[in-house]
Formats: sequence, C-alpha cells, structure tokens
Amino acid sequence: QMVVGSVCVCFGSSSSKSFAMAFAFSQPRMVSQPQMVTGSQPQMVVGSRPQMMTGGVTYSQPRLVQGSPQFVSSGPQVIRQAPGGLFQSQPRIVSGSGRTVVGGISSARIVQGGTQASKPQWVMRLGATVPDFQCETTQGNFSFHEFCDSDPARPWTVLVSHPADYTPVCTTELGRCDTLSGAFAERGIKLIGVSCDSVDDHLGWTQDILYREQREDQGQLTFPIIADKDRSIVTTLGMLDPLEKNAAGIAMPARALVVVDAEKKVRLSILYPATTGRSFEEVFRVIDSLQLTSDLQLATPVDWIPGQPCIVAPSVSTEDASQRFSNLQIESLPSGKEYIRFVDCPGAEQDPANQPDQAE
Repeated sequence: QMVVGSVCVCFGSSSSKSFAMAFAFSQPRMVSQPQMVTGSQPQMVVGSRPQMMTGGVTYSQPRLVQGSPQFVSSGPQVIRQAPGGLFQSQPRIVSGSGRTVVGGISSARIVQGGTQASKPQWVMRLGATVPDFQCETTQGNFSFHEFCDSDPARPWTVLVSHPADYTPVCTTELGRCDTLSGAFAERGIKLIGVSCDSVDDHLGWTQDILYREQREDQGQLTFPIIADKDRSIVTTLGMLDPLEKNAAGIAMPARALVVVDAEKKVRLSILYPATTGRSFEEVFRVIDSLQLTSDLQLATPVDWIPGQPCIVAPSVSTEDASQRFSNLQIESLPSGKEYIRFVDCPGAEQDPANQPDQAE
C-alpha cells in the first residue's frame, strides 16, 4: 500500500478464513504500492482516514471513493459500509446502479437495486412550479395541487402565510382577505392561508377575525387556512424570517404572499417581514398588470394603475405595435433611440389626464 498523511486499514480474505490488519502511520510519506484495499467489496480511498469498525469500514471526510458497485466524488463527509450498500452523508455527486445525483443533495443512500436520494430543497422563484403538499385545513383535507384545480372559474391561487394564530397583524390581514375575497374572485383568484398552529386554533381564531370585520354571521372565513404546526410547509417554501424570532429563539415565518397561475407556476412572490402587514392595493395592482400583459407583449410603467397607458415590449417592432395597439406614442430622448413606446391600455377607456407626458 501507499499512504500519504493518513491512517490506513487493510482487510481481506482467503479460501479458509478472513483476516483484518490495521496499520497506523505517524505522518508517513510513502508505503509501497498500490493504494488499494482488497476484499469482497474492493474500494480505493484517497485523502481520507479509514478506520476499522464493527460491521464495516468508516471513512471520515473522504475525497474520492471508487469501487464496485458505485462511485462517489467531491465531498461526501461520511461513508459507512452497511447491509445493502453504502451510506453517504451530504454527497455532492453520487452515481451508481444507473442513476446519478448531482448538486444540492442533502443526503443519499445506496440501496439494493439503485441509488435513493433525498430531493433538493425547493427554491421560490418566478416561473417555478409550486410543489404539491398535503393540507389539513379549516375546510377539509386535500393536496395543494387539488386545491389549485378545484374551481375552473378561479384558476389562479393566492397563498398567504402567517407566523401564528391570535397575533395582531395576522388578524388584521386575514380580516382584509375575507372582505376582499369577492375582488379576488372577480380576477379569477381563490385564496388560501397557512399559519403555524392547529386546525382547532385556526377555528377559534376565525371567530375573532370575523368579529372585527362585523361578519360573525358567516361562521367561517371565505377561504381555508392550512395547519402547519410543525412548520414543514413554510420551511419547504422558504417562508422563514431569520431576523424575527419567538420567545424560544426560533425563526418566525415571514408574511409571504405567492400568486400561482393556472399552471401552478409562481407569478409573484412578496416576502414581508413578520413585523409588517401587507398592502393589498399593491397586490391587486401587480395582479392586474400580470393578467393584462401576460400574452400581449406589453409592460406597465412605474406606479401604473389599471386604465393607464402601457409600454410596448422591446421585442415588438414599432410597425407591428402601430397595427396591434391604439394610440402609439414614442418618446423623444437625447439618445435618439425609440424604445419608450406608450399605447392605450387594452380594454380601457382613456382619460386624457392619464396620457403620458411627452418629452420636449
């Protein structure tokens, strides 16, 4: 064997018996070739500290492990021989038995028949498909994707998260959501909340919310609230606020608002700190812009409100814009480039006061 700056264990077998020998080298430079540990499951180990343990060999922070039937490289921290295969903690690349796992994996395990790897954590980003998860709610149990598909008249979904029940800011927010449920429905949107307490807590809290809005006769909110007492959902969706902690020092869920379209893709994500309530006027403004511009190759300018002129997307030629949209106006700019082009808001009657100012 050749060993460089490590501790080595050699083991093997013969036709009549098996044996194990451990050699410890204090800062050795070289022991003759080859770098090979042989046995029924041959393996090559480079840059690690193998040591003999009951039931197998444990390698602490190996950089390369190669052998039948699998290969591991780039950063597993612990490798242990176990019944049915090898276990790696936090590998970056694992391949074997026809499957490969690359990047972002928290753990992987070699089992009989292939590689079993945990899923990488989902990341909230525009265009991402929201993962499915089971929902225990104030209006029954279902999966999130089932809820998204539950009402063809309202194919879009708004998910709002809350740190806890019986908290003052959350109470005002959910009350406003209930009073605005009709305005959301007009836009083809249904609401669902999530708070980190039980369904029973949600039901009791609902009575306070309805009382403040003078809507006690409803009996329940116009939308369900998901129970997430173990915080598994808000953790999966990345909705924690590390700067705000509860009395136990645990990070509180932030006030996330996610707009999900009919394809279950994120179209808007706003993450408010736990100490700040949402502005639903801004939420409606963005939703109106999203739904207006989705397929028209238009955009909306700063502080836009529905009915005001829109901006033609750079991908549309001026000639095409003049044919497709009404009242095309091109701003004159020092650069001489004609890239700010306003048109009337489709489907809206134009108020002269809403027309864009033209540069001199």
